[in-house]
Amino acid sequence: MPVAIEALIPIILTVLIGYLARQHFGVGESVWSGLEKLTYFLFAPCLLVVSLANKPLSGLAWGEVLVTLVSVLLLSSLLVVIWQTFIRPVDMPSFTSMFQGGVRFNSFIALALVDNLFGDEGLMVGALATVVIVVSVNILSVSAFSVANRSDGGWRKLPYQLVTNPLIIGCFIGLSLNLSGVGLTPAFDNLMTMLGKSALPMALLSVGAALRLGDLRSSADMIAFTSVVQFIAKPIAALLVGQWFGLEGLTAIVVVIFMAVPTAPSAYVLARQLGGNHQAMASIITVQTVLAFFTLPLTLGLLLPA
Repeated sequence: MPVAIEALIPIILTVLIGYLARQHFGVGESVWSGLEKLTYFLFAPCLLVVSLANKPLSGLAWGEVLVTLVSVLLLSSLLVVIWQTFIRPVDMPSFTSMFQGGVRFNSFIALALVDNLFGDEGLMVGALATVVIVVSVNILSVSAFSVANRSDGGWRKLPYQLVTNPLIIGCFIGLSLNLSGVGLTPAFDNLMTMLGKSALPMALLSVGAALRLGDLRSSADMIAFTSVVQFIAKPIAALLVGQWFGLEGLTAIVVVIFMAVPTAPSAYVLARQLGGNHQAMASIITVQTVLAFFTLPLTLGLLLPA
């Protein structure tokens, strides 16, 4: 079975379990609300800290990878803004979900792929890509919510929202521990790992619980547009921009893989906490994850030698 499909099957099944739990097993709204808050304020930040704190990041092509990834993320952000402004505008909560659907990435799938394909060498480049993308997409996403809430003084609140966002705090704590050489002690590493491992299943269960099959039709335009950005525009841009800045070999392949995976389950949690269209966000996450069954094997087939 292709590596990409193996990485995606448990994600799809976990979303399905969340959907069935909400629809058929009487798990109420208060439970899901509590899980979302725990994921947003505790599990996901712990995952980011432990992912960044002890990874070996020296000796890698920091400059080239950083410029390539940030350029692609800014380009994808620009495409979403152009679509919203000139082509098919939607209400602002839906815009934030469309923005996340076109900009965020699923680091779990990306890291699973590079680990299976390239082992420790791939994971080192993957860790570097994770640092750059996680920090960038969280800043961009929180900024998008501030723009969407500008009638409530969103721009004035932006600095406060950035410095108090749990995901951004998690990134900077992990980076600070790494770059300072302090790292995490074994006890705290085990604690953060244990809590962080809860982030993905909790977020995916919440996505499934929020899924309304009728919303797929009403969100069809957003799903289609964000999928084109995610699976076509971003990987092509990553390949071309990476070549322009001199990326080659394994590093170039890993960068493209990170730009070719579906959007992140954490996008749903952010949509719920900051006032986005969470139902549209759940639809985008689910459909993109299913589509990745077809797009990722094709992308890998084009990237890797026969």
